Amino acid sequence: MTVSHLFMQNYTGPLMIALQYNDLFDLDSISTSTDTDALPNGRAFTFIKAVQTVNERLVEQNKSDCLLFEVILISKECSEEIKMKVDESVKHYGLEIGKFFFCKKEELINTLQSNKVKLFLSTERDDVYEALHTGIPAALLYDQADDHVLNQLKVIFSGDVIGFSEDSLDGLSEFGFSETQIETIKTAKICMKEFAVLIGQMRRRFGQENSPLCTCVLTSWGSRNVCASALKTLREWGLDVDEAFCLAGAPCSPILAVVKPHILWDGGLLNMS
Repeated sequence: MTVSHLFMQNYTGPLMIALQYNDLFDLDSISTSTDTDALPNGRAFTFIKAVQTVNERLVEQNKSDCLLFEVILISKECSEEIKMKVDESVKHYGLEIGKFFFCKKEELINTLQSNKVKLFLSTERDDVYEALHTGIPAALLYDQADDHVLNQLKVIFSGDVIGFSEDSLDGLSEFGFSETQIETIKTAKICMKEFAVLIGQMRRRFGQENSPLCTCVLTSWGSRNVCASALKTLREWGLDVDEAFCLAGAPCSPILAVVKPHILWDGGLLNMS
């Protein structure tokens, strides 16, 4: 029995995901809104709705299921007015938020660690990289605004991060990546494993058709062999992905525009955005 399978048997959940307030709502609109207006949706809104759909489907199958998503909201700096408006807007939209945290910017990492966050999502790459370098699983919250994806949570894992060997990753310097970026990618692979294991456990509870959870691998730089290696590694971690894309250097944007992921595990490959 592999380490991944042992971990899956012992884990009882929930799978804690952290978001920032400014990604869930458009906070810039506070100055023009009235006391009774709910804040407009931000990038994370469809993600929250998709997560709630996955949780509802899991509970439908097993009311005692413990492996559910729990979302916490974090604000690095905000006024009392923003706190109140965010709280009112969460209630207005019926969003299931487990906890609210208001902390100073320098307290962000400690807040994530103390809450045992399994995935920190942000539209700010600097925050994602900082979290990764401290060992916290972190990924980009992709710009997802279409209503038709509310019923399915979509996650893309980078095949380059998972499929490349450590020696091959060192070779990314030939493509213009700095040592810091390469180290971030290596760290991302380590952080990615635990989340992939848990997502794999969730994914297997649904059939192939009409699943509320869709996982993909996208290999940007690597060859077919790298993509195959990524698929093999994910399978060893307990995750069989729904779709795989091997681009071999072609632009990623057309695929991302079609797949429309909520979560983009790119590990610092800046050209994927």
